[in-house]
Amino acid sequence: MNKTIVIIGAGLSGLLTAYRLQELGFNVKVLEARSRIGGRIHTVESNKTKVEMGATWFNDGHYHLLDVIEEFNVPYFEQFMTGISYFQTFSNVPPQEIAVPSDSPSYRFKNGTVDLIDAIFSKLAPETVLLNEKVDKVIFEKDKAKVVTKSHSLVTDVVISTLPPAVLIDQIDFSPSLPNELQTIAEHTHIWMQDSIKVALTYKKPFWRAQGKSGTIFSNVGPLTEFYDQSNVENNSFALVGFASGSCARFTKEQRIEKIEAQLKMVFVDDALHYEAYHETAWFNEEFTKSDMQADHLFPHQNGGHTVFSTPLNGNKLFISGAETSKHHSGYMEGAIFAAESVVAKLKKLHNK
Repeated sequence: MNKTIVIIGAGLSGLLTAYRLQELGFNVKVLEARSRIGGRIHTVESNKTKVEMGATWFNDGHYHLLDVIEEFNVPYFEQFMTGISYFQTFSNVPPQEIAVPSDSPSYRFKNGTVDLIDAIFSKLAPETVLLNEKVDKVIFEKDKAKVVTKSHSLVTDVVISTLPPAVLIDQIDFSPSLPNELQTIAEHTHIWMQDSIKVALTYKKPFWRAQGKSGTIFSNVGPLTEFYDQSNVENNSFALVGFASGSCARFTKEQRIEKIEAQLKMVFVDDALHYEAYHETAWFNEEFTKSDMQADHLFPHQNGGHTVFSTPLNGNKLFISGAETSKHHSGYMEGAIFAAESVVAKLKKLHNK
């Protein structure tokens, strides 16, 4: 099979799509704007402790993801939730002790979520993925498409975008233009993580466990809205990781740290302030995750999996894919897998006719 395919984006969906199509005999190139693969999967090592600044957890309901994990033999383990957890409802009410049910566990990858990305990437042919290649323009001609970056102009039979739809229409010019309906829906399709700030603090010891606490915090007040133990399975590196509220975007990093320290001290007393390192990723500052067109009032997963994304365009030369287009767990790793399998099935059917 001599059909060529250019995939835009080297996140989970893009890499898995590339691998599946490579196995079917397509000639595949993946263009990634960042200097790394993974997209919204981003594992950072801090003082020999791996912390997740992007996608982290999955559960038994994510069965497409679990199938891929098994296929690529990526080890994982159950998220630690043993001990007292806390929930704060209002600012004038102290955090309340709660028990978190253990009947539906969450899981994390043993060596970091990036382990899944690396496992798929290792199966791709050399030089399949080109980094630091932001796509500026896609031009559709009679039989081919041309994908243009600052340094390359690739002629291809098919283009697959795995970018969040709002990012796609915001950052890439199309000739001819994409349909108005698609552009309107894409602009109003929530980008998962865009309004998130991921926070990680690493420690020499898991002091919270000694206190009989799980490390888990849920809060309607913030600045931390969800926080969890993110120590490794061997129990020789320790961290607390979670989300700060989107409202923290109006503060400086120093102001965020000050407010986070105050919240942690309220729950864990002074032990929480003796951390080795603080890390944060403000995803609203990530150029290739955000869209300046994204409306502020969108609710999580709004228009995720919309039917407008399911129809190939320009004579089956453009496919809109990626986590946000999935009808199943839109925005999550599970959605990224489902989207990849779906677009591969469409291409397989079209080219087997």
